[in-house]
Amino acid sequence: MRRRTWGITIGAVAAAALAAVGIGAAVQQPEPVATTVAQAPAPTRTTTPTPTPTLPAIPAAASEAELAALPLAYHDAVVPELLDGSRVRPDNRWEIATPKQRLVALYADPSPDARPVATLASTVSTIETPAATAVWGRSDGKDGGMVLVSTPARNRTPGDGGDPTAPSATFAWARAADFTIAATDRMIQVDVAASTVSVVHRDGSVSASEPARLGTPDDPTPTSTATYVEAAYVDTRVTYTQGNPIILTGAHSSRIPQYGGNAALTALHYYPDPNGSSHGCVRISAAMTKTLSELPVGTAIWFS
Repeated sequence: MRRRTWGITIGAVAAAALAAVGIGAAVQQPEPVATTVAQAPAPTRTTTPTPTPTLPAIPAAASEAELAALPLAYHDAVVPELLDGSRVRPDNRWEIATPKQRLVALYADPSPDARPVATLASTVSTIETPAATAVWGRSDGKDGGMVLVSTPARNRTPGDGGDPTAPSATFAWARAADFTIAATDRMIQVDVAASTVSVVHRDGSVSASEPARLGTPDDPTPTSTATYVEAAYVDTRVTYTQGNPIILTGAHSSRIPQYGGNAALTALHYYPDPNGSSHGCVRISAAMTKTLSELPVGTAIWFS
């Protein structure tokens, strides 16, 4: 806004003083002259609004009918559309994703026109404990975009008559908005070459570690595999665990299709014989089973 500067009156004070003492009545005083000082107009500032970034679209939420018609990705399922290490490169995001509803849609890619290929349940099949999974990647988009998560299912079956290249673990894309996502600072590392199990923190520190008994060349423990803690529970029917927690992972044997009536799941569990080897599971001490069972379901696991 242009400011107005009033003129400064000259000589008015002196004339008033002379009139007060009777002098200067005959003196013609000049009329006061108002003077003004011109001001340059203030520059006009133009503010350019910051454009709002346009986020990529994501798939629309699946309807109840669509979800019900899809195969459930659970530990005994084989869903060919699920992803493995040949199509994605998992990168630990140190996040745990918990489904917000009974079934969450899973996708083979994060594009906005992708169609769901399976579902992930909010409870673990057969034991009905709350489910959560690990986040291994993110894709930008509306409402938090898409997240790459572990699944408990296979996409191919190994063993006799199966695919010798079948992976131990699978992944899928899902809408971030369908999960509650929380940060975590711990993961489990199974070093197959060194035969050790460790709890590793995000800063690289190790809070627990011990030797482990692993599988054989015929029934190997998974290697180069990213997966997650699917459940930590006690099953008194598995007598050799002697009431200690079983830490169930989302990984399977890469060599055998079945073991013990299920799809050759890999677990970390107690075994009373400190010697010998397993059929692919990770045998640990009773103390370590308790340590691992205190980690949240959905904690990332890396088999190196």
